[in-house]
Amino acid sequence: MSKPDPAQDDDLTAKVAAAAASAAAKDVDVVGFEKKIAELTEQLKKAQEVASRAQAELQNAKARLEREAGDLRKFASEAVLLRLLPTIDNLQRALKHLPKDLEKNEWVKGIVALEQEFLKQVGDMGLKRFESMGQPIDAERHEVLMQVAGEESAVVEVLEDGYELHGKVVRPAKVKAGGG
Repeated sequence: MSKPDPAQDDDLTAKVAAAAASAAAKDVDVVGFEKKIAELTEQLKKAQEVASRAQAELQNAKARLEREAGDLRKFASEAVLLRLLPTIDNLQRALKHLPKDLEKNEWVKGIVALEQEFLKQVGDMGLKRFESMGQPIDAERHEVLMQVAGEESAVVEVLEDGYELHGKVVRPAKVKAGGG
């Protein structure tokens, strides 16, 4: 048997020490990598939560904009219809006080037909007259101009009709209310 060479042992010891140091360094790197992976995973979760919230907010904003656009289309004619209401009132007052001897006149029948067509057209746009006579007083639907004898807190006379547009009161009825 040959005797081991001390130089070879030193070289082998150095190699083992280098391998051990390399392995130790790799362990440190693995731990460091695991920490970095944990940090990145947490950041990814936070980014996903932010993205989810942003997507939900976007969907809510889109729904709100669609609803507002629908309301805008629905009520775009409100200003025009409000300006036409006095004309409608005057036309109806004039026809209400039509002299008996003119009721059979063809020209008057044409005017009545025009009034009916006009009311149909504004009705198709969503404008509706609401009934007030005999109804309980409602602050949103009725403007009480005076109180007279009659059923308490009820409309006893309508001085000017009230109108709503797609269910929204655009002009309250001017009424006389019963005082009991």
